[in-house]
Amino acid sequence: MRGLMPARGFQLIAIEAKRHRKSTPQKQVRIDHNTTILSIKQKSDKEMDIEMRYTVSYGLLGIVQLDCAIGYVDDSTNVVKKAVEKWDREHKLPDTIAEAVHNRTLAQGSFEVLNIAKKLNLPPPFKVEIPQIKIGKKKGASNSKDDSPEVT
Repeated sequence: MRGLMPARGFQLIAIEAKRHRKSTPQKQVRIDHNTTILSIKQKSDKEMDIEMRYTVSYGLLGIVQLDCAIGYVDDSTNVVKKAVEKWDREHKLPDTIAEAVHNRTLAQGSFEVLNIAKKLNLPPPFKVEIPQIKIGKKKGASNSKDDSPEVT
């Protein structure tokens, strides 16, 4: 396996977000996520910068779109060079690289979209589970002398 995190960094370049004013309350909102590679620039033999677009569509309710830059590093010989050549030829990346940068975009971008969606009164783009504390109601017959709250 190559380096631990070949897709690195997450730099926002642009944010476009809109809640459609005329939208009526929806009982169920379909939320679609899409990531797209916009451009690739080779920085060195082992590194390239990839510009991505992450779009979260709320159907009739609105849309949030982020443009971001992600770095990709691979110490193996010619991996970056071959990826850039493939991109120039076919507008595609090798699957392992594409998977890494799309997943990095989703992982980092989702939290940005969550904050923006909250400000626009749009639903969160993914299920949010907030831990809750339960005091004095322990499951089972635990003989723990620890009085700290149980977090679930």
